[in-house]
Amino acid sequence: MQATVVDESPALGLMAGEGDGKPQMLPDAAVLALLRQTMDLALECHRARNLEQAEELYRAVLSLDRGHPDANHNLGAIAVECGQFLAAVPFFQAALQVDPKNRQYWVSLVDALIQAQEWVLAEDILEDARRAGLAGDAAGELVERLVSAAVHRTRNAIPKAGRMAPAEQTAALNQLFEEERFDEVIRLGRKMTRQYPQCPMGYKSLSAALMRAGQLDKAMAPMQQALQLNPVDVDMLSNYGLARSLKGDLVQAEVLLRQAVAHAPAFKQGWYNLAIVMRGQARLEAAEQAYRRALDVGGDDPNVLINLGILLGEMHRFAEAEQCTRKAMACDPKLVHAHVSLGMLLKDQGKLTESLQVLRGAIDLSPTDEAAHSCYLFVANCMPELDPLERFAAYQRFNKHFGEPHRRAWRPHANDRTPDRRLRVGYVAPVFRTHACRPFLEPLLENHDHTRVELFAYSGLVELEDDVTDHYRTLFEHWTDTGQMTDDELAARIRADGIDVLVDIAGQTKGHRLGTFARKPAPVSLHWLDSGYTTGLTAIDYYLTDAVTVPQGAEYLFSEAPWRLPRTPFVYRANPRAGEVSELPALANGHITFGTLTRAVRLNERVLRAWADLLRRVPGARLELNSGNFSQAEVREQWWPRFEALGIPRDRIIMGFESPPWNVLRRMDIALDCFPQNSGTTLIESLYMGLPFVSLAGVPSMGTLGASVLSAVGRTEWIAHSEQEYGDKLVALASDLPRLAQIRHDLRPQMLASPLMDEPGFARDVEDAYQQMFARWCAQQA
Repeated sequence: MQATVVDESPALGLMAGEGDGKPQMLPDAAVLALLRQTMDLALECHRARNLEQAEELYRAVLSLDRGHPDANHNLGAIAVECGQFLAAVPFFQAALQVDPKNRQYWVSLVDALIQAQEWVLAEDILEDARRAGLAGDAAGELVERLVSAAVHRTRNAIPKAGRMAPAEQTAALNQLFEEERFDEVIRLGRKMTRQYPQCPMGYKSLSAALMRAGQLDKAMAPMQQALQLNPVDVDMLSNYGLARSLKGDLVQAEVLLRQAVAHAPAFKQGWYNLAIVMRGQARLEAAEQAYRRALDVGGDDPNVLINLGILLGEMHRFAEAEQCTRKAMACDPKLVHAHVSLGMLLKDQGKLTESLQVLRGAIDLSPTDEAAHSCYLFVANCMPELDPLERFAAYQRFNKHFGEPHRRAWRPHANDRTPDRRLRVGYVAPVFRTHACRPFLEPLLENHDHTRVELFAYSGLVELEDDVTDHYRTLFEHWTDTGQMTDDELAARIRADGIDVLVDIAGQTKGHRLGTFARKPAPVSLHWLDSGYTTGLTAIDYYLTDAVTVPQGAEYLFSEAPWRLPRTPFVYRANPRAGEVSELPALANGHITFGTLTRAVRLNERVLRAWADLLRRVPGARLELNSGNFSQAEVREQWWPRFEALGIPRDRIIMGFESPPWNVLRRMDIALDCFPQNSGTTLIESLYMGLPFVSLAGVPSMGTLGASVLSAVGRTEWIAHSEQEYGDKLVALASDLPRLAQIRHDLRPQMLASPLMDEPGFARDVEDAYQQMFARWCAQQA
């Protein structure tokens, strides 16, 4: 900031002595005319940058009127322009003595002190001017200058005591941010907002710290205040937009972020945050464009590259996704999230061995990274050559890192120990939205007896909520959004709610809150539904299952105690858009079509060999692979050679992706299950559309899911216990078309009458289990 040349004060009279020695005002028209003429000439020279001549003329003005405020101010301005900052101060002070309400004089004085590095004095004078309402709009700019000039002085040392200037406060905030000492940042940020309410810096620091500390709700007000003070602050527009998206307000978030990038088209963070919002709206192409703009203006930022890679993976463009992710790793080889993303992309392409190696490397880079462990566990379950005990040992390692450290902080529970009372049941899940769990979760929640259970929802991944979420909300007495809660905060909330039975729906899947369960916030806890295997946490009491999924004697493969429901481990509600069952396609086609909707991760070499053998044994049969993993031509080109190497030509393999899958299933005759990890929802959908399947019962529980489903619908004859039996049963089904056609006709009615679709009955079974679990806890406390 440069002192402004001022010419606004009226000409003043001369000071002259009279007999009483007191100064008197002597209006003399000739002298006043000379003073104005000299001042005009001084201003002309000053504006022409003839500073030496201007200085002489200003001094001539002062010889005529030693208190002339503009002449004093402008002499100070010349001193500032010549780098003589302290020499300027007396001139500005003299101007203020005559005209203390002139805002420009105050601004020039504070600026000179800033440039003279008189930090505390500058702050004191600025504070005086601000309180008197005399600093005007320049107050914020002056604070910014204090910040800019002083950051280097405090970056290496935070003042421990005494009063800090705004610059010192902000520099201290910078260091505290680097050290993640957010409580102290919040304290200093609040102090700045009190001292300088017209300066956006305090509000910006406070809101950023609150967000980093997970206090999103409290961050909103200071963000709004900062934007009121400076509506075109692109950092605040971007941060506030991101905050609105985390609250689920994706429309307002987009508006704010588009304002940010409109004001600053080269603002990388704005484009990056906009891409996140577009992805949350499922506008994947728009998200891709925003990520690429962020890369265009900001270069190869590894975080942008990782997220673009994840997005491209969601769009099934795996080759491009892998290229982006490997580029991120080249930028920062130690970035663990890049390794995790690469591992999951390789998994999606069916490259399981390579995927597991990459994920193992991610764990080596960061042994305490939860995502790396969870992704490793998911892929490990698809590896047929992995010993079950070795696989379970990986879950135990997860417990060692993320479960056991919290055991010493467990506290007794004060819940009412009346065993047969109405229970407070909490469901912790990131899936209260359109999700593969919906056909299983929704019928249970809708059929709960609310005289037996009072329901609490703890919902994660708020930014992905949709109209289905609105329906879920009606099924609970209490609803808590947990996206911005730490594990400690969520555990405290669950304790405060007095939850008796706490149910985990996620397991080792995206958005899980196993860290909360590790803190033992409820007397009884259990895992059910998603993930399909143990969580690994010994803090969770039970795994809700059945005797087929987890037979007696398999307890050694679970961290939780298996609690076996009497009929089925879940209930299924069919999609009303599925439509009617078609006639057997083979009758018209003249050949059998085997098919699967499963993901590539389950297609290991043992499965491919078994299916190739099946095609050899059933002349003319076709195999259709239909899932998002096969939507891209370059991916299909990677898979055909794998079948050709097993002696199966391309014309017998159909690959692609159609959604919804009902017409795909109508053109298939027999569904194929995978092993050692069985398929999931798609198996049940296939049954509902009249397709039988054979399941190779393997290691509990991901390898026994198919057997459990078949048992629940009364088709145990389709359960195999060896690969040979698996193939023989499929060949038998394919060899008798009249019988296969009758099966297709009978399967849906049989399912509808089975425990698998008995929604009220299943809800009673689950409520009985909850009551018995809680009664056991009560007995243990006696």
